[in-house]
Amino acid sequence: MKKIFTLLCVAAMAGSASAELFTSPGNGTTYTLEMLSQIPDCQVSKVDGAWVLDTTFVISEGDVLKIQNNEVVKMADKVQISVNGTLDCAPADTATITSTSAEATPKGFKLFSDNAKAVLKNTLFEYVGITISAANGYIVAENCTFDKYNYANATGGTINYGKTGKGNVFNRCNFTAGASAAIATGANTPVGITITNCYFYANNYKNSNRPQINLTAYGENDVIIDGNVVIGGHYTKVGGIAVNNMLGSGFSNKVVIKNNVVKENRYGITMTGSLNLDIIDNEIIDNIYETVANNGGSAISLYDSAGKGKVFVKGNYMKNNLWGITIIGGPEVNCGKVEDVNADDYNPGENIFIDCGNGGVLYDLYNNGPKTVYAQGNIWNVAVQDSASIEVNVFHKVDNPDLGEVIFMPAGKEEPSSVTDVQTTAPVASIRYFNAMGRESAEPFEGINIMVIRHTDGTIRTVKELR
Repeated sequence: MKKIFTLLCVAAMAGSASAELFTSPGNGTTYTLEMLSQIPDCQVSKVDGAWVLDTTFVISEGDVLKIQNNEVVKMADKVQISVNGTLDCAPADTATITSTSAEATPKGFKLFSDNAKAVLKNTLFEYVGITISAANGYIVAENCTFDKYNYANATGGTINYGKTGKGNVFNRCNFTAGASAAIATGANTPVGITITNCYFYANNYKNSNRPQINLTAYGENDVIIDGNVVIGGHYTKVGGIAVNNMLGSGFSNKVVIKNNVVKENRYGITMTGSLNLDIIDNEIIDNIYETVANNGGSAISLYDSAGKGKVFVKGNYMKNNLWGITIIGGPEVNCGKVEDVNADDYNPGENIFIDCGNGGVLYDLYNNGPKTVYAQGNIWNVAVQDSASIEVNVFHKVDNPDLGEVIFMPAGKEEPSSVTDVQTTAPVASIRYFNAMGRESAEPFEGINIMVIRHTDGTIRTVKELR
């Protein structure tokens, strides 16, 4: 079998002068770990039923590295596998990729050359992450768990993008207890990405100034963050979801953040820079772990010094955050515009504010910018939904003549007593339970659970914490 391989020995690996680096020939071969174990330079061996990877090797463009069903892969300290072709890790049942020991800090996988890709399914990645330094490279992942990322790459996330690409999809994946952000991009590397039905819990335990989802989102490719649960670890510097265009680049794309639960982070959802952004039907609760209120803690924060962004905010339930909605700079923000149901900018509002404030003062909406903000049709944190009562909880032109006005009347209908009291005639589509480590079940776990109920109309979803 060894005769079918062409071995290309290149310069010795940095930090290990005695080891040769295997680079596959790029002739369309699909490599399994069994096949690689027959190539001495790969240093792949089987120990106690698990494949042990002791050194770095390269899978070239055109070739495939395939992890097979029920395989356990253990990576040694500092080991990083470069995949310039395809990483195929989509077993029918399961696979596990982890470290050789508690002390080892493997670097995981790197997609390096143009058009490199990873297809991931039904796999547990433990302690290791994936870095994408491939222009037009992408990852499609379903039903995977990324647990306890070790930050050995010193990159921005368990999944970290260093080059621009599109076609990235994460569906029904769990990201838990990582040392840095879960999914992150560089400031100059926007990616087209869809993140749906995923569970994020207590990522960035190093408590650096990075949220759990941290995406640069300008350019032509859409960004969709839909139906996820983002639970913080009560870290003082770690937010929930952040999208940005910090370089002030062009943005013809759409960014949509909807149907998510964002809870117990430093802040909920933030925009930095100019974007076309929709924030719809999210539950943003208990994001209070910023120690200085002037530095964060908003359910929704919109910062746009260039004043080119356009933001649509509807149907969000915001409870017990340090601020409700804060606006800095001059984006065009529509939090509810009900005057003409046929208008292109019609927005029924339907945002609910409950106990968002700090220092003993409630701040439902703080407009710290020069533009008029429409915020009609919402339920404010006041006993009576009238102009005089709502004015107390809104900061705008009335409080500082240099600021834009917030037009908040008419208000919405009387709020229900809680999110769980909202009634819908649509049947339940699914009920999912998660424990603190992101494991999923159709039945409750012992201890703490997050229960996610989804209805077929897509508009009502209840999340409860069970003990």
